[in-house]
Amino acid sequence: MKNLTKTVLAVLLLGSFSVVNADVVQVWQCTLNDGKSRADLMKVSSAWLAAVKGMKGGAEMKVYHEFPLAANPGAGGFNFVMIAPDPESWGAFQGGYDGSAAAKADEAWDQVADCEGSSLWDSVKVN
Repeated sequence: MKNLTKTVLAVLLLGSFSVVNADVVQVWQCTLNDGKSRADLMKVSSAWLAAVKGMKGGAEMKVYHEFPLAANPGAGGFNFVMIAPDPESWGAFQGGYDGSAAAKADEAWDQVADCEGSSLWDSVKVN
């Protein structure tokens, strides 16, 4: 998985966020590598998340795999979704990513799947 560009990170960190109860949702569009299974993906993603939990800003991160039911992401396509509880946590996590245990876990993850790009969303719960 690849980090967002430093420009986007800088804009987000410098921006003013006033939304209450808003999660930051980052979605990567990914494809399983040939010969790899959902079980392989779960194993490396669980290891990656364990590394994330030990990082500044990572304690409350959640991760989901989204597999298509009525979508056409191509053979082996899925979304990798990471949810941070707020922009500050997401920024702290991203700021400490290079050289972290999660960055090292990327090596094993990259053996299982490949991601083309990601998008960042401000998710607000409707009451």
